Amino acid sequence: MPELPEVEVVRQFLDQHLIGKTITNIEILTPKSFIGDPKLAENQTITKTSRIGKQLSIYLENNLILLFHLKMTGQIILGEFVFGHPTPKEDKSILPNKSTRLVFKFSNGSQLFFNDQRKFGWVKLLTRPELTEIQKELGLDILDRKFTSKYFYNQLQFTSRPIKSVLLDQNKFAGIGNIYANDALFLSKINPKTPSNKITLQKSNQLRQSLIKIMKESILAGGSTAKDNKYVRPDGTSGQNQFNFRVYQRDGEPCLICKTKIKRLKIGGRGTFFCPKCQK
Repeated sequence: MPELPEVEVVRQFLDQHLIGKTITNIEILTPKSFIGDPKLAENQTITKTSRIGKQLSIYLENNLILLFHLKMTGQIILGEFVFGHPTPKEDKSILPNKSTRLVFKFSNGSQLFFNDQRKFGWVKLLTRPELTEIQKELGLDILDRKFTSKYFYNQLQFTSRPIKSVLLDQNKFAGIGNIYANDALFLSKINPKTPSNKITLQKSNQLRQSLIKIMKESILAGGSTAKDNKYVRPDGTSGQNQFNFRVYQRDGEPCLICKTKIKRLKIGGRGTFFCPKCQK
Protein backbone atom coordinates (compact mmCIF):
# COMPACT_ATOMS: atom_id res chain seq x y z
CA MET A 1 0.00 0.00 0.00
CA PRO A 2 -0.24 2.35 -1.94
CA GLU A 3 -0.95 0.05 -4.90
CA LEU A 4 -1.42 0.72 -8.60
CA PRO A 5 -4.67 2.74 -8.35
CA GLU A 6 -3.37 4.97 -5.57
CA VAL A 7 -0.12 5.72 -7.40
CA GLU A 8 -2.04 6.39 -10.62
CA VAL A 9 -4.32 8.85 -8.79
CA VAL A 10 -1.21 10.63 -7.47
CA ARG A 11 0.36 10.63 -10.94
CA GLN A 12 -2.72 12.15 -12.56
CA PHE A 13 -2.87 14.83 -9.87
CA LEU A 14 0.81 15.72 -10.31
CA ASP A 15 0.40 15.70 -14.07
CA GLN A 16 -2.17 18.48 -13.71
CA HIS A 17 -0.22 20.58 -11.21
CA LEU A 18 3.53 20.02 -11.74
CA ILE A 19 4.13 19.98 -15.51
CA GLY A 20 6.06 23.12 -16.45
CA LYS A 21 7.16 23.92 -12.90
CA THR A 22 10.85 24.34 -12.12
CA ILE A 23 12.50 22.73 -9.08
CA THR A 24 14.68 25.30 -7.31
CA ASN A 25 15.74 23.28 -4.27
CA ILE A 26 15.49 19.79 -2.77
CA GLU A 27 15.72 19.72 1.01
CA ILE A 28 16.71 16.29 2.32
CA LEU A 29 15.55 15.76 5.89
CA THR A 30 16.19 11.98 5.90
CA PRO A 31 19.28 11.09 3.82
CA LYS A 32 18.26 7.46 3.12
CA SER A 33 15.08 8.69 1.41
CA PHE A 34 16.94 10.30 -1.53
CA ILE A 35 19.44 8.48 -3.74
CA GLY A 36 21.50 10.59 -6.12
CA ASP A 37 22.85 14.14 -6.34
CA PRO A 38 19.92 16.52 -5.69
CA LYS A 39 21.83 19.39 -7.32
CA LEU A 40 21.36 17.70 -10.70
CA ALA A 41 17.58 18.05 -10.33
CA GLU A 42 17.61 21.66 -9.18
CA ASN A 43 16.79 24.41 -11.68
CA GLN A 44 15.18 21.78 -13.89
CA THR A 45 11.65 21.98 -15.29
CA ILE A 46 9.27 19.02 -15.04
CA THR A 47 8.22 17.83 -18.49
CA LYS A 48 6.02 14.76 -17.89
CA THR A 49 5.09 11.93 -15.54
CA SER A 50 4.67 8.18 -15.98
CA ARG A 51 3.96 5.10 -13.89
CA ILE A 52 4.61 1.37 -13.99
CA GLY A 53 3.06 -0.72 -11.25
CA LYS A 54 3.60 1.08 -7.96
CA GLN A 55 6.50 3.24 -9.22
CA LEU A 56 6.04 6.88 -10.26
CA SER A 57 8.45 8.71 -12.56
CA ILE A 58 8.81 12.49 -12.91
CA TYR A 59 10.82 13.53 -15.96
CA LEU A 60 13.08 16.61 -16.02
CA GLU A 61 14.16 18.74 -18.97
CA ASN A 62 17.78 17.52 -18.65
CA ASN A 63 16.53 13.93 -19.31
CA LEU A 64 16.98 12.81 -15.70
CA ILE A 65 14.10 11.13 -13.89
CA LEU A 66 12.93 11.31 -10.29
CA LEU A 67 11.65 7.82 -9.50
CA PHE A 68 9.31 7.66 -6.50
CA HIS A 69 8.44 4.46 -4.64
CA LEU A 70 5.99 5.04 -1.79
CA LYS A 71 6.33 1.51 -0.35
CA MET A 72 4.04 1.10 2.70
CA THR A 73 3.45 4.58 4.10
CA GLY A 74 4.82 7.04 1.55
CA GLN A 75 2.83 10.15 0.64
CA ILE A 76 3.25 12.95 -1.88
CA ILE A 77 1.62 16.17 -0.69
CA LEU A 78 1.41 19.46 -2.59
CA GLY A 79 1.72 22.43 -0.27
CA GLU A 80 -0.80 24.70 -1.97
CA PHE A 81 -3.58 22.32 -0.93
CA VAL A 82 -4.85 21.19 2.46
CA PHE A 83 -2.23 18.72 3.56
CA GLY A 84 -0.68 16.65 6.29
CA HIS A 85 0.24 13.15 7.34
CA PRO A 86 -2.70 11.45 9.06
CA THR A 87 -0.89 10.94 12.35
CA PRO A 88 -3.15 11.00 15.45
CA LYS A 89 -2.94 14.14 17.56
CA GLU A 90 -0.71 15.83 15.00
CA ASP A 91 -1.57 19.19 13.43
CA LYS A 92 -2.10 18.23 9.80
CA SER A 93 -1.84 21.81 8.57
CA ILE A 94 1.85 22.10 9.48
CA LEU A 95 4.52 20.80 7.11
CA PRO A 96 7.18 19.65 7.24
CA ASN A 97 6.20 17.41 10.15
CA LYS A 98 7.86 14.42 11.82
CA SER A 99 7.00 12.17 8.86
CA THR A 100 8.40 14.50 6.18
CA ARG A 101 11.58 13.12 4.56
CA LEU A 102 12.03 15.41 1.53
CA VAL A 103 10.85 18.86 0.48
CA PHE A 104 10.84 19.90 -3.19
CA LYS A 105 10.63 23.67 -3.70
CA PHE A 106 9.49 25.29 -6.94
CA SER A 107 10.14 28.64 -8.61
CA ASN A 108 6.55 29.81 -8.07
CA GLY A 109 6.88 29.31 -4.31
CA SER A 110 4.94 26.06 -4.08
CA GLN A 111 6.33 22.97 -2.36
CA LEU A 112 5.99 19.20 -2.61
CA PHE A 113 6.44 17.15 0.55
CA PHE A 114 7.50 13.50 0.53
CA ASN A 115 6.18 12.03 3.78
CA ASP A 116 6.96 8.50 4.90
CA GLN A 117 6.15 7.38 8.42
CA ARG A 118 8.09 4.08 8.27
CA LYS A 119 10.98 5.29 6.07
CA PHE A 120 10.76 2.41 3.58
CA GLY A 121 9.95 4.63 0.60
CA TRP A 122 12.51 6.44 -1.52
CA VAL A 123 13.19 8.83 -4.39
CA LYS A 124 16.00 8.05 -6.84
CA LEU A 125 17.47 10.44 -9.41
CA LEU A 126 18.22 8.38 -12.51
CA THR A 127 19.24 8.51 -16.13
CA ARG A 128 16.91 6.81 -18.60
CA PRO A 129 19.19 3.75 -18.95
CA GLU A 130 19.32 3.48 -15.15
CA LEU A 131 15.53 3.63 -14.95
CA THR A 132 15.27 0.86 -17.55
CA GLU A 133 17.73 -1.25 -15.58
CA ILE A 134 15.84 -0.81 -12.29
CA GLN A 135 12.49 -1.69 -13.84
CA LYS A 136 13.60 -4.52 -16.14
CA GLU A 137 12.55 -7.20 -13.64
CA LEU A 138 9.04 -5.83 -13.20
CA GLY A 139 6.18 -7.78 -14.75
CA LEU A 140 3.65 -6.11 -17.00
CA ASP A 141 1.54 -3.33 -15.55
CA ILE A 142 -2.05 -4.50 -15.04
CA LEU A 143 -3.36 -1.66 -17.22
CA ASP A 144 -0.78 -2.20 -19.97
CA ARG A 145 -2.25 -3.18 -23.36
CA LYS A 146 0.18 -6.10 -23.39
CA PHE A 147 -1.44 -7.52 -20.25
CA THR A 148 -3.46 -9.95 -22.32
CA SER A 149 -5.41 -13.05 -21.32
CA LYS A 150 -2.69 -15.21 -22.85
CA TYR A 151 0.11 -13.44 -20.96
CA PHE A 152 -1.73 -13.69 -17.65
CA TYR A 153 -2.61 -17.37 -18.01
CA ASN A 154 0.92 -18.31 -19.08
CA GLN A 155 2.41 -16.57 -16.05
CA LEU A 156 0.12 -18.51 -13.72
CA GLN A 157 1.29 -21.86 -15.12
CA PHE A 158 4.91 -21.49 -14.02
CA THR A 159 4.38 -22.11 -10.30
CA SER A 160 2.35 -24.09 -7.79
CA ARG A 161 2.48 -21.33 -5.19
CA PRO A 162 -0.89 -20.11 -3.85
CA ILE A 163 -2.56 -17.84 -6.38
CA LYS A 164 -2.76 -15.06 -3.78
CA SER A 165 1.05 -15.03 -3.42
CA VAL A 166 1.58 -15.09 -7.18
CA LEU A 167 -0.66 -12.08 -7.70
CA LEU A 168 1.51 -10.11 -5.28
CA ASP A 169 4.73 -11.02 -7.13
CA GLN A 170 5.81 -7.78 -8.79
CA ASN A 171 8.16 -9.70 -11.09
CA LYS A 172 5.09 -11.25 -12.68
CA PHE A 173 2.47 -8.49 -12.45
CA ALA A 174 3.34 -4.89 -11.59
CA GLY A 175 0.92 -3.02 -9.37
CA ILE A 176 -1.20 -5.63 -7.60
CA GLY A 177 -1.12 -5.36 -3.81
CA ASN A 178 -3.01 -6.98 -0.98
CA ILE A 179 -6.24 -5.00 -1.34
CA TYR A 180 -6.89 -5.76 -4.98
CA ALA A 181 -5.59 -9.35 -4.88
CA ASN A 182 -8.13 -10.21 -2.17
CA ASP A 183 -11.07 -8.55 -3.87
CA ALA A 184 -10.27 -9.81 -7.37
CA LEU A 185 -10.08 -13.39 -6.12
CA PHE A 186 -13.46 -12.94 -4.45
CA LEU A 187 -15.06 -11.56 -7.60
CA SER A 188 -13.67 -14.53 -9.52
CA LYS A 189 -14.78 -17.06 -6.86
CA ILE A 190 -11.25 -18.43 -6.48
CA ASN A 191 -9.92 -19.63 -3.15
CA PRO A 192 -6.70 -17.72 -2.35
CA LYS A 193 -4.89 -20.97 -1.43
CA THR A 194 -5.46 -22.52 -4.88
CA PRO A 195 -2.16 -23.48 -6.57
CA SER A 196 -1.49 -21.01 -9.34
CA ASN A 197 -0.96 -23.67 -12.00
CA LYS A 198 -4.32 -25.25 -11.17
CA ILE A 199 -6.22 -22.14 -12.29
CA THR A 200 -8.15 -23.00 -15.45
CA LEU A 201 -8.10 -20.81 -18.54
CA GLN A 202 -11.70 -19.79 -17.86
CA LYS A 203 -10.94 -18.82 -14.27
CA SER A 204 -7.77 -17.06 -15.39
CA ASN A 205 -9.79 -14.90 -17.78
CA GLN A 206 -12.30 -14.09 -15.04
CA LEU A 207 -9.51 -13.14 -12.64
CA ARG A 208 -7.79 -10.91 -15.18
CA GLN A 209 -11.07 -9.11 -15.91
CA SER A 210 -11.75 -8.72 -12.18
CA LEU A 211 -8.31 -7.20 -11.58
CA ILE A 212 -8.76 -4.64 -14.35
CA LYS A 213 -12.31 -3.87 -13.22
CA ILE A 214 -11.42 -3.13 -9.59
CA MET A 215 -8.28 -1.19 -10.52
CA LYS A 216 -10.29 1.14 -12.77
CA GLU A 217 -13.05 1.47 -10.17
CA SER A 218 -10.51 2.47 -7.55
CA ILE A 219 -8.84 5.07 -9.76
CA LEU A 220 -12.23 6.68 -10.41
CA ALA A 221 -12.89 6.67 -6.64
CA GLY A 222 -9.56 8.35 -5.86
CA GLY A 223 -7.88 5.22 -4.53
CA SER A 224 -8.36 3.32 -1.26
CA THR A 225 -7.73 4.85 2.15
CA ALA A 226 -7.89 1.70 4.26
CA LYS A 227 -8.13 1.41 8.05
CA ASP A 228 -4.48 2.40 8.53
CA ASN A 229 -5.24 5.84 6.98
CA LYS A 230 -1.78 5.89 5.36
CA TYR A 231 -2.89 6.81 1.85
CA VAL A 232 -4.02 10.32 0.99
CA ARG A 233 -4.15 12.14 -2.32
CA PRO A 234 -1.74 15.03 -2.97
CA ASP A 235 -4.35 17.52 -1.75
CA GLY A 236 -4.52 15.71 1.60
CA THR A 237 -7.96 14.17 1.06
CA SER A 238 -8.77 10.49 1.49
CA GLY A 239 -9.69 8.14 -1.32
CA GLN A 240 -13.19 6.66 -1.40
CA ASN A 241 -12.67 3.17 -2.81
CA GLN A 242 -12.53 1.63 0.68
CA PHE A 243 -16.32 1.79 0.64
CA ASN A 244 -16.22 -0.64 -2.30
CA PHE A 245 -14.17 -3.37 -0.58
CA ARG A 246 -15.66 -6.81 -1.18
CA VAL A 247 -13.67 -8.85 1.38
CA TYR A 248 -10.52 -6.90 2.24
CA GLN A 249 -10.48 -5.94 5.95
CA ARG A 250 -14.04 -7.28 6.32
CA ASP A 251 -13.27 -10.40 8.42
CA GLY A 252 -16.23 -11.32 10.59
CA GLU A 253 -18.63 -9.32 8.43
CA PRO A 254 -21.24 -10.99 6.18
CA CYS A 255 -20.36 -11.80 2.58
CA LEU A 256 -21.99 -9.35 0.20
CA ILE A 257 -23.37 -12.27 -1.82
CA CYS A 258 -24.18 -15.19 0.51
CA LYS A 259 -24.01 -13.55 3.98
CA THR A 260 -21.44 -16.11 5.23
CA LYS A 261 -18.91 -14.49 7.55
CA ILE A 262 -15.72 -13.38 5.84
CA LYS A 263 -12.66 -15.22 7.17
CA ARG A 264 -9.06 -14.10 7.56
CA LEU A 265 -5.90 -16.16 7.30
CA LYS A 266 -2.26 -15.58 6.41
CA ILE A 267 -0.71 -16.63 3.12
CA GLY A 268 2.94 -15.78 2.62
CA GLY A 269 2.81 -13.65 5.75
CA ARG A 270 0.07 -11.42 4.33
CA GLY A 271 -3.43 -11.00 5.72
CA THR A 272 -5.84 -12.75 3.37
CA PHE A 273 -9.61 -12.29 3.34
CA PHE A 274 -12.12 -14.59 1.65
CA CYS A 275 -15.64 -16.02 1.78
CA PRO A 276 -15.45 -19.74 2.67
CA LYS A 277 -18.66 -20.43 0.76
CA CYS A 278 -18.21 -18.34 -2.41
CA GLN A 279 -14.50 -19.21 -2.67
CA LYS A 280 -14.46 -22.95 -1.92
